[in-house]
Amino acid sequence: MIPKDGWWLLAAAGLVLLALAGRASRRAVRRWSWRHALRTRRELGFRLNSVTLTRKQRLKTELLTDPELRARIATLAVESGREEASHLADVSLYLDEIIPNFNLITTYRYGKGMAGWLLRSCYRVRIGRSAEAALNRIPRDASVVYVMNHRSNADYLLVAFLLANRVSISYAVGEWARVWPLERLFRSFGSFFVRRRFRDPLYHAVLERYVQRAVHQGTTQGIFIEGGLSRDGRLQAPKLGLLDYMLRAGAKDLVFIPVGINYDRVVEDSNLVREGLGKPRRSPVALIRRTSLWLLGLVWRGATGRFHRFGYAVANFGQPIHALATLEGVDLRSMDWDTRRPLLEAFADTLVRAVGTEVPITPVAAVAWVYQHMNEPAPGRAELRDRMLDVLGKAQDRGLPLYLPRGSFQRAFEVGLRVLLLRHILVLEEGHLVLPAHKAPLLDYYAHGVAHLLDPLHTPEP
Repeated sequence: MIPKDGWWLLAAAGLVLLALAGRASRRAVRRWSWRHALRTRRELGFRLNSVTLTRKQRLKTELLTDPELRARIATLAVESGREEASHLADVSLYLDEIIPNFNLITTYRYGKGMAGWLLRSCYRVRIGRSAEAALNRIPRDASVVYVMNHRSNADYLLVAFLLANRVSISYAVGEWARVWPLERLFRSFGSFFVRRRFRDPLYHAVLERYVQRAVHQGTTQGIFIEGGLSRDGRLQAPKLGLLDYMLRAGAKDLVFIPVGINYDRVVEDSNLVREGLGKPRRSPVALIRRTSLWLLGLVWRGATGRFHRFGYAVANFGQPIHALATLEGVDLRSMDWDTRRPLLEAFADTLVRAVGTEVPITPVAAVAWVYQHMNEPAPGRAELRDRMLDVLGKAQDRGLPLYLPRGSFQRAFEVGLRVLLLRHILVLEEGHLVLPAHKAPLLDYYAHGVAHLLDPLHTPEP
């Protein structure tokens, strides 16, 4: 018999045993997951990032004891009059927010397959062109940064999927993705979060040291040089913040690979155009309702066999740009902001031009640009086709990044026009292609995406 006052001892012992069993099972699961992850890596043979593979708590501890960061904290403590311990508490919170929690199994066993299924369900996914020989010559110990234009939130999935068998990318992700379940998903893919327009110097000191550590250790990163989605379709002015951190990391070989991205349909195009026109953003409830109805419509069309994919999603990979060679060996670390800013701006402009020359001219973009530059307000199908074939011929002669389905000008015209007609951006009336007034901003959005490439070809029609 157990004495009455012994029941609590028995209960406590049971709780201790359960806790120990739970701890042991968690360790067993972690060991199994790690072995499974290493087996996945061996099977796929891709290059992993050193920083994203480091356990989050260990990386956080290393950054909290980083000499440069501690010196910045001490300086800020003196300037603000706050205790250093208070600053360290803020730093700990910022590190929890920034540092990813990379999960190799989530990324490559499940994430890659899911991303591929989702992208291929909506698009015909293609690599248009790639400077493969130059990319293969990049030293394995170099720090590589993929620099991209930002057309859609699908850019993250597209480039990661296309490079999945080559390398894992650590993305800089904006605050828009800090909602459940996107935040956990992006962290498990090795991405780190960046607060836009946040002025706390302590936060930027923490972010700077994290980015510089990643660069110094050779982590492959992906950044959007424009810093945000384009609202009018055009390439935007470059942002200098992350670029400044990277160039002052002290990497012996920092290589930027320009990536041009384009879609025949950007899923969020109507919202982007609406914001670009200065109209108020839709409320979260209205946005959820609109998105839900749109998704239900897609499901219904798929179930009834009337679903058409959105066209092509294409990425081009250009010639790598070596930072040291481009900057002619100038060390930005020894310069103050006012001195190095002109050099940063010149380098950023070089990257933007390189990215711009790789933006694919997809069928919808080509048809939209040609329609926009026709003298006739409502041309016929044949007139639009003849003009487009002429433009594509000139573009091909100049080596512009055309994406031609099946290598055919005629096929490009048919695909581009079909997408625009299905979306009612162009309407066929009595043999003429009419642009409804309320759809004109959408047509302009797609035309603007390739205007920097095709505008030099424009000659007024007689």
